[in-house]
Amino acid sequence: MQYCRRCKAWIENPARRCPLCQGVLEGEPEPEGQLFPDVTRTTSRIEFGFRVFTFVCVALAVVGCAANMIFLSQVFWGGFVAAAVGCMWILTAVGLLKRRNLLKNTLWQMVLLSGIFLLWDFLTGYRGWSLEYAIPIVILLVFPILTVMVKVMKLPAVYYMVYYILACGAGIFQLLLLPVGILKMEIPCILCGTVSCLVLAGLVIFQGKSFWDEVKKKVHM
Repeated sequence: MQYCRRCKAWIENPARRCPLCQGVLEGEPEPEGQLFPDVTRTTSRIEFGFRVFTFVCVALAVVGCAANMIFLSQVFWGGFVAAAVGCMWILTAVGLLKRRNLLKNTLWQMVLLSGIFLLWDFLTGYRGWSLEYAIPIVILLVFPILTVMVKVMKLPAVYYMVYYILACGAGIFQLLLLPVGILKMEIPCILCGTVSCLVLAGLVIFQGKSFWDEVKKKVHM
């Protein structure tokens, strides 16, 4: 049986590292003590696949910049290629890191996509399309995606409530941009804020107990 000095605990299930502190284990594992399926191979395949993907992304960025310099274009489009590849790599990396919690993964993708769209808008000479179209559409898409996952996985309210609340908060925040006067096209923003308010009202009316329990939990009341 293996032993962890840091946790002062015996580990029955054979492992390379302590499941509590990830420290090095002492002793030899006992094959008959296998309690859980070995997921090491699956994890190794995912890590190897991600490394291949990372290499392909780097190759695309380097080749794009090299081609741009060879053909001496007046516009440095190779930089845009590298930036696009970098954004794709970030979204994929976060998706893999948060793959065990699909609801949280969806919210992370919403935040990252919003930030990426806003960054691209500023890098290409701000025209406002990120705030007027892209971000409201991303937030609106989050609601049906969350609903489908909740229905398919048959999750109780306590598991999904916080993610709906955060998405609603992001949508309602869009309405705060209207008085500022930085939006030329206000319809997507108004639609996003309206849907968010309706979803939030539905949560309060139909899932009131779970909603207020989650709010109290987050504000430590």
